[in-house]
Amino acid sequence: MKSLILIIIFVYMLITLIVYIFQRSLLYFPTTYTKIDGVEEIYFKFNSIKLQGWVLNKGQEKALIYYGGNAENIEQNIDSFKTLFPNRTVYLINYRGYGKSQGNPTEKNLFADGLKVFDEIKLKHKSISLMGRSLGSGIASYISSKKEVEKLVLITPYDSILNVAKEAYSFLPVSFLLKDKYESFKYVSNIKASTLILYAKKDEVINPKRTKRLINEFKKEQISSVIIKNANHNDISNFKEYSLKLSNFLD
Repeated sequence: MKSLILIIIFVYMLITLIVYIFQRSLLYFPTTYTKIDGVEEIYFKFNSIKLQGWVLNKGQEKALIYYGGNAENIEQNIDSFKTLFPNRTVYLINYRGYGKSQGNPTEKNLFADGLKVFDEIKLKHKSISLMGRSLGSGIASYISSKKEVEKLVLITPYDSILNVAKEAYSFLPVSFLLKDKYESFKYVSNIKASTLILYAKKDEVINPKRTKRLINEFKKEQISSVIIKNANHNDISNFKEYSLKLSNFLD
């Protein structure tokens, strides 16, 4: 019996160690680069790191910066964003390690990159709005708490990745293991932008209660939230209600 207990403890500790070492491989799924004909690429260089992305509808007074999900090929939004936001210059920038962007993704790095990209884009536009999906909602929330943002859109957002991870790995001491916590709820008090949240009732990745907790942190007069009943985490953008709400909010 004692030997069995020791084996169980050893296996548990081994699993915990493996998760700790490889945790960022469980959070970030870098995408490969895809060349898009007829769409201008844009680059930002900070110290020794170069970030790559695309710019749409160049030359508009207002800008929109998009932050994608943890495994999202952001360039797949190009056609729809051209249609949805004809009066905004749209920037889709790959995170570190994604596409042709250099470096490794971490919460600290993505936050720092986001602030620097914002500052460079701000020089070219009268105002900037932000849109973040899933993982990107945490980056958009953080930047909105630090910068003057016109409008903020959060798609399938969470209160924190820490709480999402606690639910997914309830058998592990996640609070002590997790390096990148993305605690969006902590930034809300400093967000001044008018905000729209779109989330999926059948979301199998981010429990809707995690989104509701984030919603409750906002002032009621500041936020509009829409739950799309038949959508799940990955197909929410396929629904007409999603496109209609976005285009109306960011007209």
